[in-house]
Amino acid sequence: MPATQPGKELRALCHEHHVEMRLDQSLVNNAGKAKQTLTYACTERDCLVHYNVFRGYFMLPQDGNMNQMDRVPRVRCPHDGTPMYLAEVDLEKRGFRLWRCPQCDVRRTNEECLIGLASQGIGDAR
Repeated sequence: MPATQPGKELRALCHEHHVEMRLDQSLVNNAGKAKQTLTYACTERDCLVHYNVFRGYFMLPQDGNMNQMDRVPRVRCPHDGTPMYLAEVDLEKRGFRLWRCPQCDVRRTNEECLIGLASQGIGDAR
């Protein structure tokens, strides 16, 4: 799997607030071992949403316990399996989401499955 380019910052958006996240160092506790890791953190006050290229999106409780992750998107790159990040939303098309892979830069939208169904002739039963 190719590595992300050194110094290349992503423009990851918080999946809850749709604001650009900032690069941050977080102290995480996983299986009783505390360590620092680089993550992207939501800039909204009291939001616990984080993203990193190895874990994807996760909630970082104030006590730093990584075992309490839940209700986060788990979108993976179809090419290399890397957790993708939310790169764009469209406020006019409420459900539109553009996801990007930090490794190979492949792009994927949540509308792709609908496009795939339409191309297979599956549609409205009128």
